[in-house]
Amino acid sequence: MSRTVCLDQYELQVEITRCVVVPPNPSTWDSDYDYYGYQEMEFEVVSGLVYDENGENPQDLGRNGCAAVAEQYAEEIEQKLWDQLEDERDDDRDWEAA
Repeated sequence: MSRTVCLDQYELQVEITRCVVVPPNPSTWDSDYDYYGYQEMEFEVVSGLVYDENGENPQDLGRNGCAAVAEQYAEEIEQKLWDQLEDERDDDRDWEAA
């Protein structure tokens, strides 16, 4: 599942390799993760562009640049991906309600 994530001066093409959403189950006592539910995501930054301070002159990050940005901004990238998935789910609910 491929997504575009814009973060600061970066425009990243991100591939979601694993996405798990386990809803809460208050009837279980196996673990607090099962009781409260959890979500996990793994992703890979496959390509990216970096723009100058004026938002112009894009330059390719290359393989090492993508790896460095993925490591530095991992939490922010993951949050933006979850936000995108949540927005899509909300859009689907709007279609069902109409």
